[in-house]
Amino acid sequence: MRELVRPTTAIVAATALAATACGGGSGDADGGERVTINIGTLPIANAAPMYMGMEEGFFEEEGLEVEPTVLQGGNEIVTGLVSGDYDFGFVGYISAGVAVSQGLPVCVVTANDATGTSEEDDWQVLVADSDAGIDGPEDLDGATIGVNALGGNAEVLIKAALDQEGLDPNSVELIEVPFPEVPGALSEGRIDAGYTSEPFITTVLDEGGEVAWAPQAALAPEYPNGNYTTGEQYMQENADVVERFTRAMDRSVEYARDNEDAVRASIPEFTEIPEEMAERMRLPVFTSEIDEPAVQEQMEFTAEYDVTDSAPSTDELLCQ
Repeated sequence: MRELVRPTTAIVAATALAATACGGGSGDADGGERVTINIGTLPIANAAPMYMGMEEGFFEEEGLEVEPTVLQGGNEIVTGLVSGDYDFGFVGYISAGVAVSQGLPVCVVTANDATGTSEEDDWQVLVADSDAGIDGPEDLDGATIGVNALGGNAEVLIKAALDQEGLDPNSVELIEVPFPEVPGALSEGRIDAGYTSEPFITTVLDEGGEVAWAPQAALAPEYPNGNYTTGEQYMQENADVVERFTRAMDRSVEYARDNEDAVRASIPEFTEIPEEMAERMRLPVFTSEIDEPAVQEQMEFTAEYDVTDSAPSTDELLCQ
């Protein structure tokens, strides 16, 4: 979930929704004072529900004013949560789990998105040139695969999916290739296949490439991907704010899930994805439900594939 697109320079000014001075809305009705919350986020389509919730007034109704800060990776966001720079952060479950395994005081508040159901609709997949002869996991033996970060979501879930297919997870060579560089790395022959996300899947398809495999969808349809995490200290000191944020974020996610056209229209406003591409690209599956068994499975994968020394439990990962 890192480096999908570069942030626009005016992103905060263009999208932050100012709260009125005298309130109203459920935040005030519940006795909660108006609060500004700082959110570390990523410049990717997955963040659409938060921005849509700002535009629709869901956060304002809870007495919250959102100030997003756009970063390039989950590690930066987790660091900012621990230091108190951000109150909430948009990260992947594995990023949050690795942090918890290292003793960092963070916990997952609520869900945001999941993968697709197949190679036809998943938005984070392995792509390859059409003449590479890679038409499925069985063709990856000995392949050099580009992943956006070693030791992260891509490495863990590719290896887990290979294992599930009865293939050796160590039969592939993984090298770091940021999402935007995958189309070029394929055309230059630096990699045999690349793990990337939208809009770069559509870029590869436009250039005559193909989806070689969807490892996350192969593990399970609508497999958990992104969430909003907070610091343990912030959770303890601001339980009411966390509850209000969760209500607003859940409304925002459900709104995004039910309004695909609005999601596509919003994406160019907070990323550099052109309107034409936003209209055609694959979208995340937005969900406000945390699939605890699947999240626990991901945590166990982190230990199985040596990303953590010991897998955290969902009790440790999820805010209590």
